[in-house]
Amino acid sequence: MIAYDIVHHIAGRIRLKVPLIRKLVFAKNIPDHIKDLSFISLPSGIKDIRANPFAGSLVITYEPDEIDVLEFIKVTFDSISSNAEIQKIIRELNQNYSRAPYFF
Repeated sequence: MIAYDIVHHIAGRIRLKVPLIRKLVFAKNIPDHIKDLSFISLPSGIKDIRANPFAGSLVITYEPDEIDVLEFIKVTFDSISSNAEIQKIIRELNQNYSRAPYFF
């Protein structure tokens, strides 16, 4: 499971703290579609997903009348967590950086 916390939420915009995002900054040999999050499909109602890798956060802008953003986040993170490619990357990142806590 990919850990995240809601940092701020107003109608139309939500910011999540996602430690994995920060780990991706320092990772090598990670496919570009993983680093830039382009593999996440955006349903109607989601305007944009923007990662700030140095802060380890995601900002999602959305149309509150069109989508339940909390459900979108849950479904998306569950789907990402069960993806074999992502699971492998997470295992490798946790192994590589568990010995260097000063990065996080």
